[in-house]
Amino acid sequence: MKKLFSIMLITLVFSAVASAQQVEKLFDKYMEDERFNYIYRKGSAGSVLDRTDLENLKTDAFNIRFKSDRNKENEKMLILNSANESFQKSFMAEVNKALESDKFENTSYVRNGKDNRVSEYIRKSSDKMEEVRVIENGSGNVVLKWELYTIRKK
Repeated sequence: MKKLFSIMLITLVFSAVASAQQVEKLFDKYMEDERFNYIYRKGSAGSVLDRTDLENLKTDAFNIRFKSDRNKENEKMLILNSANESFQKSFMAEVNKALESDKFENTSYVRNGKDNRVSEYIRKSSDKMEEVRVIENGSGNVVLKWELYTIRKK
């Protein structure tokens, strides 16, 4: 009985870990697909803001846009420029399924016109935060951007 319980527990943990990374699997699946442009950048962009002591900048507007309590670990982008509308719909269905299975929270949605949409999703844990942005228009253009941040301990 203990053996059976142990096997069931291990299977449950493995399936939870395996299903919790569906968004990352999308990037792995499509990074070599010629219909997509793929961009990967490790760490932050290395801008002047990254070398500035953000704790000394106290303006509210700055703190809204540049969150100083986190470090960017990496980011990935998939850009689809395809005239094939059925493939775009299929890809968006995959994206939505991955976001749902990874339990991302939809925090922002903007629609401009019939087919132009921007959605932002966030998933937080105690030590990291992930942001996903989906930008789509009806003419076959989709941008999927995923960013991983580590949360600084104060």
